[in-house]
Amino acid sequence: MTRGQLYRTFYVLIHTLYTFYQWLRAVQDVIYDCFVDLSHEFKGAGDFGALQIYIDNSNKKPRHLTVLLGCEEPRYKDLANIVLWCLVNRIVFLSFYDYKGTLTKHRDEFESVINKKLAPRDRVIWHCTDSNHKNGFTGRKVHVKILTKDHGKGAIAKLARQLSKNPPEDKLSIEFLDTKLQKDFEFPDPDMGLHCGELLKSLDYPPWQLRITEFFTVKSHTKLAYRTFLHKLYHYVQCEQRLGK
Repeated sequence: MTRGQLYRTFYVLIHTLYTFYQWLRAVQDVIYDCFVDLSHEFKGAGDFGALQIYIDNSNKKPRHLTVLLGCEEPRYKDLANIVLWCLVNRIVFLSFYDYKGTLTKHRDEFESVINKKLAPRDRVIWHCTDSNHKNGFTGRKVHVKILTKDHGKGAIAKLARQLSKNPPEDKLSIEFLDTKLQKDFEFPDPDMGLHCGELLKSLDYPPWQLRITEFFTVKSHTKLAYRTFLHKLYHYVQCEQRLGK
């Protein structure tokens, strides 16, 4: 066997093993969706009641939680659980950063999954180009926004084009640019970030939003347990943010 044939055989073997691995993962997901109890939003919550009470009584909670999906494909049922957990823990703003844009394309499907899990007095307020929301709601609520790479470098490029066509009367400053970008973003800077995946990458997340963000990593948002979420929230409550000091 020549060296070229050996390399080709090795390549085919690796490709076959990887294809088999993907097939096993797909079968696992099907079994998970069909046979595992999908009402696992707060499964085992009674086992860590003291931790929940500590967080509930804390004066330091994230006002805005941002979730970076990394290279993962979004699983709507698992992401919907995060929405519920934010409602329970009174986290007012929640954003999902999906640089691939899958969530934006399938927002209706994602929204439908969330609505099936909501309690009657809970409300999710969507912030996107085609959403409308009314004030005056008195129940628990969370503001949700889906971010893509267009909100990062794309937003800077868009602002640059606008300024080239209509330059401001006053001299440009960092404060002026920051105000413009913040106006389009709508949400306050995220206090806490959850990065899904073992390799931490920002993937063009809007950089001006990360100045005060405390990041925590989870292996995956798939099958993410409430226990894990609560422990990350506990570590956020415990950490001391010096804000650059």
